[in-house]
Amino acid sequence: MIWGVNGHPFTAYPDIAYEKQLDLVRELGMTQYRVAARSDGLNRLRPLAQQRGITLLPIIHAESGWENRGTDALYNESFNKARTISRAHRGQFPVWECGNELENYAIIQPCEYRDDNSQYPCEWGPGGGVDPLDYVGERWEKVSAVVRGLVDGVGEGDPDAKRAIGTSGFGHIGAFERWRDDGVEWDITVWHDYEQISEDFLQTLSGYGKPIWITECNAGAWNAVSEEDNARQLADRIAYYREVGGRYGLDAVFIYELLDEPYWSGPESKMGLYHVEGSNAAGWRVGTPKPAALAVQNKLVS
Repeated sequence: MIWGVNGHPFTAYPDIAYEKQLDLVRELGMTQYRVAARSDGLNRLRPLAQQRGITLLPIIHAESGWENRGTDALYNESFNKARTISRAHRGQFPVWECGNELENYAIIQPCEYRDDNSQYPCEWGPGGGVDPLDYVGERWEKVSAVVRGLVDGVGEGDPDAKRAIGTSGFGHIGAFERWRDDGVEWDITVWHDYEQISEDFLQTLSGYGKPIWITECNAGAWNAVSEEDNARQLADRIAYYREVGGRYGLDAVFIYELLDEPYWSGPESKMGLYHVEGSNAAGWRVGTPKPAALAVQNKLVS
């Protein structure tokens, strides 16, 4: 099984050198680093990663502002973006992840109408995403156009690379059925796991005949749990993946994320495996490894 970690070397982690980030990836016992697909950053980061035996997993993010554009425009924009960046790096990365949690845009909301013209109950919260009807067709067409554009663009720009697509997890398994019915082609099925994915979901995902990659996971870090509890839960999660992975083609797992981001508010500030110390005025530096980092090291290195 491939083990990796998420990071934000191009958009966050101020003052912390790429070399330091990659050294921490290796310290954790991991061999892949999932990052945003930015050409200038990839050009600088890739040779440093190669020196350390680390493979980058670039994510091609979709552009924003879908509300004012039709499906043809969204497809062409996504296709051109993916083709341009993948062609510029042809042969450099074995896998491109095409989009990130895009299905959320189409999740049905209270009182909206399903594609079969039945009304989603007004007293319920947002749809669970398990059923294909949990996505509103008008918005889903845009999601599908963007994902199809990204996948097709990589297929032309870097035809030997694998193309990965997926969802934010949380039960959003119906999106894959819709992508399949829309004729979207992909090579790796992506899931994000902040709850511990059930074997039922893994069985459904494996039915698409593609390797499964969990490109984001953590355990308890979204909630107000102690660092020790987060470490225990994450160690248990790693053991679970190892136990069930072989049965369902689970080939890769990426923990979210490498470093804390204390300069932001909200969960991102404390989801890292390493503390970050300092201030905007004095600069930022990597602090001590959290119990979660030590737990991951113990599982992956020992």
